[in-house]
Amino acid sequence: MKRILYIIIDLVIIYGSILLVFYLFDINSLLKDFEKNLNAFLIVTPFIGLFYFIFQYVYDLFNIIRRGIGDVVYSVFLVSISLMISTMGVCFLIRDASLAFPRSVLLVSGFLYFVLLSLEKTFVWNIGRKSHGIKKIAVISSKNDKLADEIESRYSNFYKIEHKGNETDVLTPEDINSVDEVFLSTDVSNSVRKRVLALCINTNKDIFFVPTFFDLSIMSSTFFKTGDIPTYRISNVPISSDKKIIKRAMDLVLSSIALVVFSPIILILIALIKFDGGPAFYIQERLTEGGKIFKMIKFRTMIPDAEKVSGPVLAGQNDPRITKIGNFMRTVRLDEVPQLINILRGEMSIVGPRPERPFFTEQFQKEMPEYSYRLKVKAGLTGLAQVEGKYNTSAEDKLRYDLIYINNFSLWNDIVIILQTIKILFMKSSTEGVSN
Repeated sequence: MKRILYIIIDLVIIYGSILLVFYLFDINSLLKDFEKNLNAFLIVTPFIGLFYFIFQYVYDLFNIIRRGIGDVVYSVFLVSISLMISTMGVCFLIRDASLAFPRSVLLVSGFLYFVLLSLEKTFVWNIGRKSHGIKKIAVISSKNDKLADEIESRYSNFYKIEHKGNETDVLTPEDINSVDEVFLSTDVSNSVRKRVLALCINTNKDIFFVPTFFDLSIMSSTFFKTGDIPTYRISNVPISSDKKIIKRAMDLVLSSIALVVFSPIILILIALIKFDGGPAFYIQERLTEGGKIFKMIKFRTMIPDAEKVSGPVLAGQNDPRITKIGNFMRTVRLDEVPQLINILRGEMSIVGPRPERPFFTEQFQKEMPEYSYRLKVKAGLTGLAQVEGKYNTSAEDKLRYDLIYINNFSLWNDIVIILQTIKILFMKSSTEGVSN
């Protein structure tokens, strides 16, 4: 009910801002034909509401309490920009509104509802934080697991760890009663999971758990009844042939458009990299669907022959091998633009697990046999692990995100990930190198 109320308030702010700007422009004689201009707005009114709902979902403004207020305002900014651009696009396509909806009204009202929505979301965020309070939690994990450390470092004003231990510690009903929620790591055995789950059910406590790879495979399972025995089938074909055709068509259209749009930037970057010394492009072997090796194209961001002595090494924080122009390109992901050519060739898709090098894939598969499941689909220019994680997110957690994407594949999810990628382009934390 609260969510519906917030959506109504947001729409009132957006439509109210546009109408207010129309009124102010009219009384100051800034509109040539007020009636015609207003009629154009009325024509696109349903589209504005629809677009807002979509962008609200994409940038996750339905759940803001656990996020930082800076991230919330940044998301509101992206929603506002996206709403203005999409409204202009609709006006261009609809004949009666193409020239009648003043762009000045769109821009001024866009700034106005960005400010008002930011204030509203800040108010909601503050109220939500106060009503939530600092919840007491229990964390069950191994000594080397980072779950407790992550909670303490990022959610200290949201959670307080009352009980922290591994599965050998006896978790009593009194321990469960003393906390509001329980967090379980992946290294907790099934027997302990069952016992904790039973205790939490009996005491109405919520459980958060880091999924095992088997847990992730169950996400896409289908219910089948075997006689009178309930069974679930786990399919080994993540993407059906008809969806593959649509996904490929979407890749061709979007990558072609992107290459045309980025062509001036590509030419400028080639000149800057060449001026810095060395080749403009960097060709590297990566793995894609079925374990097939292909030549991935990137703009060169490191000094020539950066791995000649060290061998294959992941980029670290403040890596001296990265050039000045390379550091800039990595920050805004421009070094990945040439991979649009790989997409046109059919070696990659726009969305999918990031292509890994054979050397690192072999290492990861020794530690995590499930790592090979990433190769069930084409490698991607962007993916769920990129929009939800960072460059230095552990390989294990990146694999979890990749499996979540594969096991829940849909074309709609691809569109959402593409739009969410825009958000991380200007977030420096998403490109931090791995720790030395």
